[in-house]
Amino acid sequence: MARRSRSPIAALVVVCLLTLLLCLGVVYIYVGWEPFAGKPGFSLSETGYAAMAIGVIATLMLGVGLVTLILSGKRRD
Repeated sequence: MARRSRSPIAALVVVCLLTLLLCLGVVYIYVGWEPFAGKPGFSLSETGYAAMAIGVIATLMLGVGLVTLILSGKRRD
């Protein structure tokens, strides 16, 4: 298959947009979480911590699995 030349400007724009989205997500989480943390008596239960840990582990496993599939598919070509 013939390789297409890619513009370095397009790659830079994509990286900038993804970085912007990441920054907006962090700001949204910080601003959104603050009202809950300020309530008296608000704390996360053990079940909440367990659910959060399971969610983080599942997300990481999904990300690693997808990257593995992409990389193994490129090596076979």
